[in-house]
Amino acid sequence: MRYLFSLLMVVFILVNAAAQDAGRIKEELQAINKTITFQPCDRNSGKLISNRAMNIFLADKTGYVSESGDLSYYTNYVTLNSNTGLLSINHNFQKSKGIDEPLKKLLSIGFKANVADGFNASFIDKQFKNLLALTINHTWLGKVTTKFSGCHQNDANSDLTNGANQKVSMNALRAGILNSLLIEIKNREAAFQESLLLLDTLSQVPGQSPTTGKQIITNNFYDDLAEEFREKYARLQAETLTKTNYFKSISTHWTSLIALVPLAFPKYNVAGSLSAPLTQKHPYPISLSLAHTRLWESSKRGRLFLTVSANLSADNSVTANQLQKTNFTDYKNLGGNDTIHFASFKNQEAFIGSYKQFLTPSVKARIVYFSPNSHVGLSFLIEQYLGSNNLLNSRLGIPIILINSKKIPALNIEMQVNFFDITHQISTANKLGNKTSIGVGIGFPMSRLMY
Repeated sequence: MRYLFSLLMVVFILVNAAAQDAGRIKEELQAINKTITFQPCDRNSGKLISNRAMNIFLADKTGYVSESGDLSYYTNYVTLNSNTGLLSINHNFQKSKGIDEPLKKLLSIGFKANVADGFNASFIDKQFKNLLALTINHTWLGKVTTKFSGCHQNDANSDLTNGANQKVSMNALRAGILNSLLIEIKNREAAFQESLLLLDTLSQVPGQSPTTGKQIITNNFYDDLAEEFREKYARLQAETLTKTNYFKSISTHWTSLIALVPLAFPKYNVAGSLSAPLTQKHPYPISLSLAHTRLWESSKRGRLFLTVSANLSADNSVTANQLQKTNFTDYKNLGGNDTIHFASFKNQEAFIGSYKQFLTPSVKARIVYFSPNSHVGLSFLIEQYLGSNNLLNSRLGIPIILINSKKIPALNIEMQVNFFDITHQISTANKLGNKTSIGVGIGFPMSRLMY
């Protein structure tokens, strides 16, 4: 009888301690909601949803991922470009801070390798052949600005039935989400307490005291409950804002510093002339780029990305298309002297001319547009190389974002038309042939959100 009374006292203490933990979870969600509801409006701008909810909302809107340097709010993402034959695998490192913090920076580390010869091999040297590189991308995310109509119930446009007062309408919808979650937390807690009372510590968790076993179970339950409902509250807010479009515009920006460090890279067989011996050159194509992107999302006009970037890369005469490329047959027919050495090359190619290594700066701009409620867009990219490799390239694309059963981006496919050397800087002696190619870029976000 004494043992039974002691066990009941332990359960009573644990249940009351658990209730305090459940109360803490409820207080957190209520505090987040209160902060947004009573935030002062400045010219009809401010917050409509929580910071973590906005992270999820932007993860949907930034589902356009076609290159390894593009922003992704997911833990992992993969890109593949058929024009270069490059596959990239990237992983984001970022731990969430606080109960409702916006993402301010992301560190992405990945690998890039060529998995196939690019379609552009017909007019540009396959410079990515045998390339394996480490990529490091540090992104700083800027402030999110949300503009909407109406701030208060007594505004002229305060009809909640059609969302004319978008601030008040979202306040009402967000409160409804919160209250339904509070009820769900209460029910989950009641079911857990009932399961805890049914726990037979002697037969189900032998080898430890009843207090220890129940405390382990209780701590784990409330940790999981807190994480689940923080995420659920954020996700439901983001889904509601997406469904209702109760905003005028949402804008943000981010800046990325990206380094590419080769781990394995191509070697070239080069001779200064047909009479000179062939020697092997060992380039090291490291590169560093700085990119800035601005995003505008309008409920009526659609979504617009604008990216400008500058790049500095270690280049050479081969990748700059300044040497004449030849195969064994042509080399022999033209009177090349080092035929025995050439015959031993596995790739059966060599380059004739004066080989040099140098730094090549370049600038690039890209614009991408999606009309409202559309998963099909248009993109245009223009790229200017400076210095010895003075090329002007451009690209037209049709990005298509495929969504999954949860109505979130699952795969981005961009059909591309590439235009190489528009101003005809490369000598016709290099036999580049057609300078236009058709390709595809693929972006695949995966794993959990970095919310």
